[in-house]
Amino acid sequence: MASCDPEREAEDAVNDTDRAQALADRVWEELLEREPTFATAIGDERYDDRLPDIGEQGRAASESHNRAALDELATIDRGSLDVTLRTTMDVLEAIATQALASVEHRTDRLYVVNHFVGPGVLLGDIASIQRTDTPEHLDRYEQRLRALPGYLETCAEIAREGVATGVVSPRIVVERAVAQIERIVGSPPEDSPPLAAIAEDDDDARERIAGVWSDVVAPAFATYLDVLREYLPNAAERNAVTALPDGDAIYASEIRSWTTLPLDPQEVHDLGNERWEAIQAERFEIASRLGYASPDEAIADRTASGKDTPDSAEALIELVEGQVQRSWEIAPTWFGRLPKANCRVKEIEAYRAADMALAFYMPPTADGDRPGTYYINTHDLAGKALHQIAAVTYHEANPGHHFQIALEMEFDERPALRRFGGLLAGASFAEGWGLYSERLADEMDLYVDDWERLGMLAAQAHRAARLITDTGLHAFGWSRQDAIEKLVAGGSPRSESEVEVDRYIALPAQALAYMVGMVEIEEARRRTQDKESDAFDLKAFHDRLLALGQLPLQALRRELG
Repeated sequence: MASCDPEREAEDAVNDTDRAQALADRVWEELLEREPTFATAIGDERYDDRLPDIGEQGRAASESHNRAALDELATIDRGSLDVTLRTTMDVLEAIATQALASVEHRTDRLYVVNHFVGPGVLLGDIASIQRTDTPEHLDRYEQRLRALPGYLETCAEIAREGVATGVVSPRIVVERAVAQIERIVGSPPEDSPPLAAIAEDDDDARERIAGVWSDVVAPAFATYLDVLREYLPNAAERNAVTALPDGDAIYASEIRSWTTLPLDPQEVHDLGNERWEAIQAERFEIASRLGYASPDEAIADRTASGKDTPDSAEALIELVEGQVQRSWEIAPTWFGRLPKANCRVKEIEAYRAADMALAFYMPPTADGDRPGTYYINTHDLAGKALHQIAAVTYHEANPGHHFQIALEMEFDERPALRRFGGLLAGASFAEGWGLYSERLADEMDLYVDDWERLGMLAAQAHRAARLITDTGLHAFGWSRQDAIEKLVAGGSPRSESEVEVDRYIALPAQALAYMVGMVEIEEARRRTQDKESDAFDLKAFHDRLLALGQLPLQALRRELG
């Protein structure tokens, strides 16, 4: 029976508010301690000298803490909380649920042998986020590097568990991981990955870290390389995660983790086909406007002319820097609140570029000392298509990920879990916003010609094809070549399509987040526009949407109404 005592109800609401705040604070502190590299990424330096415990004790701690958090959350009346705490609880619930699913399904057995999120990538990520500009910072960096042998030994143990249980990565993923680690091990001390964190003019620090590389890190990676080579004959011959033991449950869990929705693979596949057909019609319309019978004919002619290939890495960097600056200058017409600073552009390091996507975004630190960074891949320039670069920039930089993530981090009155935890609560809003931004860039008149618009549509077709190919690969028996040809048919260069498909194989369901999130944002915009009619203000809608930020999509839908 509901209480009829208003004072008691008010007292209970205050109590729930206090308990929710305390829970959010406790979960955040536990999370940072368990995920020290994430702490470094957001600018919390307390754990800069360590790596995460991915072994049995670490998994047990994750399971215990996250289960306790969900149990306590279940006792809180979330309807009594204000919007900030209510959505903070949504983020908490998503993170804890995903962490428990990861432990239950032991997806770590797949991710320690993985060219996209494995140990080789961790090394580059640390070098790109960690400060080494003071003696204390340099000491912590060295201690973290010296922890790598133990970390890699744990990775090896987990990889062996995977072989013993039959939960193993597909052969193409293992082959890429082997090649990646071979490149790392082959790096000379003076050009080794950890030196990316050290200033070029700091000779003493560079010599010191080069010594750690030669004495500690490189030998540890060489040992792990031997483990991967032993693993390779045991790799899965089929690319589908559903072919593994408990594979259907793993794929369902990954779909929910990445999209934040409990979607059926057939539903996702059908959405992809529907969007694909609509985008193909748009592509043919643009091609006709350019004077060609089809997009393929237009792109082939553009490629043959040489006008669609970057002249040099420097020219590609200069191009994207101009796009970042132009989008920053136009943005105030479309957004009421902008990040405090524009993002910077950096080239993806050579040792990992062959396995990386065309571009990605690295968020700023909370204090702004390290700015948001848009990384662009200059590997295989001959395979790069210039007409596609603009859409990538507007997705990764402005008004895409940089606006969305940097703005969210600037709401400093919110609990830290709310400000930064959305990065861990599911990718669908963030990637949906990035994809929406590609379309928005056309409304903002950022594309300089129809070639760049054709590139944007290729990017849109690519994300629709991801819904088709990811589910095709993991649920409907598609081959790797089937998936590659689907991406090429949408306008993606073949070399990039091969890297992309191997990414879908390595990270089941990650590719679904983009179009699923974009559809949610588009529908929210339509609902708001229908409701407000002539009073609809797109700038206000963007500000409200980005103020809510990275929420599970069901929570976002609830808050937007």
